[in-house]
Order: sequence, then C-alpha cells, then structure tokens
Amino acid sequence: MMKAYVNGIELSYHIYGSGEPLVLLHGNGQSHGSLKRQIDFFRKNYQVITVDSRGHGKSELGFRPLDFQIMALDILCLLDFLKINKYRVIGYSDGGIIALEMAIYQPKRQKQMVVIGTNYDASQIKWWANIFTFIVYLVSILLTPFSFFFRRIRAQMRLMIFHPHIKEEDLARISAPMLAVMGEYDVISKADVQKMVNLVQRGEMVVIHNGTHFLIRQKPRELHKIITSFFDKDVTQI
Repeated sequence: MMKAYVNGIELSYHIYGSGEPLVLLHGNGQSHGSLKRQIDFFRKNYQVITVDSRGHGKSELGFRPLDFQIMALDILCLLDFLKINKYRVIGYSDGGIIALEMAIYQPKRQKQMVVIGTNYDASQIKWWANIFTFIVYLVSILLTPFSFFFRRIRAQMRLMIFHPHIKEEDLARISAPMLAVMGEYDVISKADVQKMVNLVQRGEMVVIHNGTHFLIRQKPRELHKIITSFFDKDVTQI
C-alpha cells in the first residue's frame, strides 16, 4: 500500500504489473480489494493503478462534503503525482461515475473508458435498490455523533442517494471511446445507459445476459473478455 497527499487528503493506492497505465475504480462502500479479480487479470498486460476513493478503504474522508467531482479531482491529482499523462480506466458503479467526471474535466487525457453498472443521475437508480440505502443513511445520521465510522458510512450513503447529477451537455464533451457494460437485471435501466452512450462522442454498450449489478464478482470471465476486446480496438483520435 502506498499513500499520496493530494487535493487536501491522504489517498491510498496500489500499483500492480507494468505496461500502459490502467486505473481501476471501485464502487460505493468498497475499497480496491473488491476488484481483486480485475487486478489479477489486467496486471498481466497493464500497469494497474488501484485507488481507495476518498472516504473509502484506507483513504481519508477529509472535511468537504463527498461528491463525485472532488473524487475525480483526487484521482487526476494522483495521476499528476505519479507523472502519468494518458490513461485507460475501468470504473465499477460509483467508480464509473468518477471516471465520467475525470473525462469531463480533462477529455484529452483519457484514452479509453469502461463503466460497469453506472448511472449519470441519481434519479436513475431503481426505487427498490434505494430503499436499503436510505435506511442505512438514516441510521448512520443517528449514530454519527458516537463514531467516526458512521460519519464515513453517512457520507457514502448520502453520495449514493443524492448524487450524481451530470449534465447531458457535459457528457457530450467526453471524446474518448467509452464502453458501458451492464447486467440484464441491473439497478439502472437499459434505456438510461443507452441514453448515456448516445450522449458521449464515441460510446457503445453491452448488456450481459442474466447479469446483475455485481458483474465484477458474478461474471468476471465474461466481463474481462468484453473489456479486453474493447481495449484491443484502435484508439486513434478522430
């Protein structure tokens, strides 16, 4: 584990393998360890950079409200620290939202992006998936005064319920080729993902048969095959 002081907090990260830089970003409430299957697979051909997002894992929460813009800036600042100019990225769930924000901030820096089970507006999460999150959020509000642990949980749940709100005109600025992967039974709808894919300049989508939101663990082999095929395409800028 390595630490870097970036954007006002201490960020925890790991680097595996060698080759072209590939950033892996985990989902809400997780840490880089949840992407172990992806790390083990992609480290054979890439320099894999995994990060515990702000307020997750071993990274600090800081004192600013948690949102995806600041989390994206954290990762871009880390890449500056590591002297990495161009990068590919795979973002799972909330990690995909961070990848979108990174591409909006610095469109030319991103070579290719894969987002898995990712929405661009908070309203796109299906209602039944939000009920549990809201209950945990309310409990964490009550327990925050008694424990720093619950302050982190509250920040994570608040992020999931009230964010993101990425504007459609901002999505249109994303110029790197983007692949959106989702499960057939995901917590977001196919129509919303298709809309996102249509809004970016070069987007495509794949729906995995019988897949859920948890594709990174449920169907890793199929997922890796789809991503590898996407990465193998020519990425020459149009």
